[in-house]
Amino acid sequence: MNLFYLNGVRAFFMTAIMGTCLLSSYLLRAQTNPNEQVSISPATLKLREAFEQLGQHAGLNFIYSNIETELSKTITLNPSNASVKQILQQLAAKSGLSFSATGNDIAVKKREKGAVSGTVTTSDGEPARLVTVTIKDLRSTQVDQSGYYVFKNVPAGNYTMTATFVGMETQSKPVSVSTNELQTVDFVLSQSTQELKEVVVNGARVNKYGRKESEYIARLPIKNLENPQVYSVVRKELITAQLVTTLDEAYRNIPGAVVSRSGAGMPAITARGFTATDNIRNGMATFLKTNIDPIVVERVESIKGPSSTLFGSTMVSFGGLVNYVIKRPYDTFGGEISYTQGSFDLSRLTADVNLPLNADKSLLFRVTGAVHKENSFQDQGFQHLSVISPSLTYQVNEKLKFTLDADVHKVKGTSSVLLTIPTSTFNGKSFKDLPLDYKQSLIDNSLAGNQVSNNLFVQAEYQISENWKSQTNYAYSLGTYDQFNQFDYAYTTESTIARKVRVWMPDKWGRKQIQQNFTGDFKTASIRHRLLIGGDYMTQYRQMNYGLVSMDVVDLNKPIQGISLPQVNSAFAALNVPATNSGQDTYSAYVSDLVNLTERFMVMLSLRADRFINKGSKNLGTNTVKGDYKQTAYSPKLGLIFQPIKDQLSLFANYLNGFKNLPNAIQPDGTTTVFKVQQANQWEGGVKLDMFDHRLNTTLSYYNIEVKNSTRFEIREDGLNYQVQDGTQVSKGVDFELIANPLNGLNIVAGYGYNDNKFTKAAPQVEGKRALLTPAHVGNIWVNYTLTEGVLSGLGMGLGGNYVSDSFFANTAYYTFILPSYTFVDAALFYDRPKYRLNVKANNIGNVKSWAIDGRPQKPANFLASVAFKF
Repeated sequence: MNLFYLNGVRAFFMTAIMGTCLLSSYLLRAQTNPNEQVSISPATLKLREAFEQLGQHAGLNFIYSNIETELSKTITLNPSNASVKQILQQLAAKSGLSFSATGNDIAVKKREKGAVSGTVTTSDGEPARLVTVTIKDLRSTQVDQSGYYVFKNVPAGNYTMTATFVGMETQSKPVSVSTNELQTVDFVLSQSTQELKEVVVNGARVNKYGRKESEYIARLPIKNLENPQVYSVVRKELITAQLVTTLDEAYRNIPGAVVSRSGAGMPAITARGFTATDNIRNGMATFLKTNIDPIVVERVESIKGPSSTLFGSTMVSFGGLVNYVIKRPYDTFGGEISYTQGSFDLSRLTADVNLPLNADKSLLFRVTGAVHKENSFQDQGFQHLSVISPSLTYQVNEKLKFTLDADVHKVKGTSSVLLTIPTSTFNGKSFKDLPLDYKQSLIDNSLAGNQVSNNLFVQAEYQISENWKSQTNYAYSLGTYDQFNQFDYAYTTESTIARKVRVWMPDKWGRKQIQQNFTGDFKTASIRHRLLIGGDYMTQYRQMNYGLVSMDVVDLNKPIQGISLPQVNSAFAALNVPATNSGQDTYSAYVSDLVNLTERFMVMLSLRADRFINKGSKNLGTNTVKGDYKQTAYSPKLGLIFQPIKDQLSLFANYLNGFKNLPNAIQPDGTTTVFKVQQANQWEGGVKLDMFDHRLNTTLSYYNIEVKNSTRFEIREDGLNYQVQDGTQVSKGVDFELIANPLNGLNIVAGYGYNDNKFTKAAPQVEGKRALLTPAHVGNIWVNYTLTEGVLSGLGMGLGGNYVSDSFFANTAYYTFILPSYTFVDAALFYDRPKYRLNVKANNIGNVKSWAIDGRPQKPANFLASVAFKF
């Protein structure tokens, strides 16, 4: 019995000890160590999901009420593998909630709010400008002219604040925000005022030409390496360095693009075998009847390949589109006034003034303008341009912002010459064989016309929630001629030219576009979506009074009389042409979703539905309407992106679609043929780099574009010429772009484009032939070096050029006529200081005779000198 008793006591104590150990272990486990490591996956998720995972992994029990809105917020944890304490700190900073722990119970409450303000000064005690102050994981702002910043409505809690300036070391300070209190955090930078200004001016340690992010390219806030489409950005810094005086000169920095002008001098480019004659402004419609002055432009964006899915068909080509972005206000006072003189009596005055209109910097205003006068290098021809462009932004509150901008371009000047080369009586094979002197124009300054381009843009942005944003855009554009005279000359023999003039008197073109976009950034399960849902309506019209008048035939071997304006007006009046009105409406809806299947692998899926209504052309003399029709088109887009090295190396592929609406045809036998939409489909693959702290930015791609449903003419058995729709075309090639900053102060921009295209099914005389005005090889380069230190800091030079290979001005089975290749070499010398800038520039140093792809003679060697004062 004693033995049994002892064994029982021993068993009891052993059981008690084991139970105590187990209970202690459980209690220790239940009262979580705040330094315990947990992993939250995925890193971007809703707050409710983060609470659930902390409950599973760390045994936490969250107690709350009336925070449904906060629980639905999507937050990103970085790092997402951290201690419980660090995870809770991130959640508090990003949700605006506070946490208090009792054991494993976590009480959750909404935090009251306070404010933080302060100043940032330089080492010599002066206010620091252009410094960005950030509350980590919350938000950022830029200091004003006096170095002051303020954050309002900051949830109470502990934060880390940073002050950063491009190219300089970041400073950090802790701050504790209390309810209804203002905390002061000041920063003193280690650099002097002069050192900061020199960084801004000279771009030390900055690839200043390589910033490519844009809200317009994909209509989503995504990075270049996340975008499966190829695009280029020409920023104002490069435009300034090259002393550009007309925007089409800046287009020469677009890889693979050939610059020309359309109509009355509007800039145009040919890329990937197709020509885009319209220019988009702030991602919206224009109807320009003038060139674009660079003083109003922040940057130029060139999107490559068919782009109808997001931009429709009216203003884009199958080779892509050009979008120019207007300068917007910023929150400090500043500006610049410059004056430029140059060859051919060029005289140019520009101004750019920016100022906040109220104390809290919520209402900002900027105005730019220019007066530009220049004569042609030929014996006749001139351009007088003036432009003004105001821009206003109003940040109503943290969620709502309005933007309003406009520009008015006015031009008085002569047009370029449209040239026709005969196929049977002219023995020459190239523009170099033309018997006309390079500086002889055969036009007359008295035939100058008045051209106006008016643009208005209004935008309302509203932050619906942390994940969703609304953007409403409205654009209005009006282009007019009171009288525009386009010279149209045709060689009748090798020594005679028939002179005609195309007359628009008057002519008015208008476009209105309204667009609504909703963008979201959210997750379904572990998959991230960046979604665009949008729709737009565009209406356009034209009111035209047009006629072609024949003037005379001149012998180039004899003295040539000028053409006077009274002669042209008299001949035009004799035509008695009726005025015509035409109009079109387009209704569109589109959706685009960038899906992160993983952090490195993304898929873009996009689709557009487009309804086009052509109201026809109404003859006001007979009151009859012709050419009205309707078409519906669908435009899909697919992109694949894989980043072997995240945010540095991207492999991409895309399928892009473009379309063009084609009118019905009345055939020779009196029947009407209803045509389908012309389609272009592109397959493209390539690689993008953004490496070495953004010092190297490169894109290389191969594309193949196939066009179908083109129309052509064929002669049938009845001997009549019918229009049929079975034409096809193929355009393929390579695009390459390099933007590099290998050394401090050294910047390189280079590009190359190769294109091979032909009509695979077309009229017999052109089938198998290359398309007109499409060079096979196009190259550009600009190298800029600036001294960034020492007494000569800001002194620099630039050297670059452009190469365009031969192309066809005429190309049939019976006759070819060549636009010869050319190489331009340009050089610049400048001295750029914080308060002023001096520039001299030499263009076409080799004095090369050349012709643009529109047949227009281009400038020989010319020189510019400029001085700018900054404030």
